[in-house]
Amino acid sequence: MGIMLQVDNLSPRVTDDDLIVRFGDFGIVESATMDRASLGGSDFRSACVVMLNGEEAQAAIDWLHDTQFKGSTISVSRRVLDSREREFWFHLDLPR
Repeated sequence: MGIMLQVDNLSPRVTDDDLIVRFGDFGIVESATMDRASLGGSDFRSACVVMLNGEEAQAAIDWLHDTQFKGSTISVSRRVLDSREREFWFHLDLPR
């Protein structure tokens, strides 16, 4: 599993593919997913971007945090998992 980044204050115009392209400037993006809770009618949304390694993820944070992206100033940080999320990811990483 790669490094999870939290991206907040996204414009409603931003798609998963937009995030993959933008964060791809800094390294390999494993996935980009808009948070389901933010897909309602909210003016701003958040997403989880998973990057391959820590150096690439840190470069993305350093360069993209507090910058303009499709009309809004975004916030980028490492995603801190709550206990339920940790439990979910822990079980996914177990050898089968």
